[in-house]
Amino acid sequence: MLRLFRDTLHIGLYADRIVLVRERGLLGRGSRQQHTERVLPNALPGNAALDALQRLLQEPRWRGADARVQLSNSLVYYAIVPASAHLMSAGDEVALAFLKFRQMHGVGAAACDVRLGNLMSGQDQIAAAMESGFVQRLRHILQEADVQLAALEPFLMQAFNRVRRQLVGSDFWFALAEPGLLTLARCQSGSWVSLATSALAGPLARELPVQLQEARLMSGATSDTQRVYLYAPGMDCAGCEASPDLELLLVAEPSKTNPISAVPTDSLALEH
Repeated sequence: MLRLFRDTLHIGLYADRIVLVRERGLLGRGSRQQHTERVLPNALPGNAALDALQRLLQEPRWRGADARVQLSNSLVYYAIVPASAHLMSAGDEVALAFLKFRQMHGVGAAACDVRLGNLMSGQDQIAAAMESGFVQRLRHILQEADVQLAALEPFLMQAFNRVRRQLVGSDFWFALAEPGLLTLARCQSGSWVSLATSALAGPLARELPVQLQEARLMSGATSDTQRVYLYAPGMDCAGCEASPDLELLLVAEPSKTNPISAVPTDSLALEH
């Protein structure tokens, strides 16, 4: 079957649940099936979600499709790779990314799958790394179910690409919330200068100003950014505030709904 006419299977993998949404018909304009299943996290992040995915893909209704997989930020390492005039090739830039991940997260090149969204751009950029064993097992599970991996997208990159047209200016904080997790990234003069992901120990309205203040103290940026964009699909943002000296702006879900974000709960995407 031509891939243009194959169904699209959107898969959301999280530490505590998985979400499956199958869109039928040409370009996903037909009928839709969806399923959300909770899983019990275990000692190895993501393994419980992969166990559940392997079991669910045994059902005929999910098999034989092209898959777009979205990974929770809890399953991805992030680092900012600085621009450097000493980088002579894409290989040099990837090697620098591996060095940053080893320094920040203690993971070696053999243990992770590193991707950069804008190689040799001459700008600081966000890099993502996933455990190699996790990615290999995911590919094996999909292959067994006759599911072709079309894209593997960390949530931060997928979300930013979706809403970037709503972010005005070149100096701002981008706050991305998902159940149990908050990611804060800072853009200054059009370049990423800091990024941190932390667990949410309580309601978003209570945790956001606390974690934002901590991130501001840890940031090495030289100027104070006054605007915070909050994107929290499917979460309760009632009562959310940043701080007295920061303007908090809620980012709306784009009209072209992301099937994974819609289930209750353009260059950074890692295409395959």
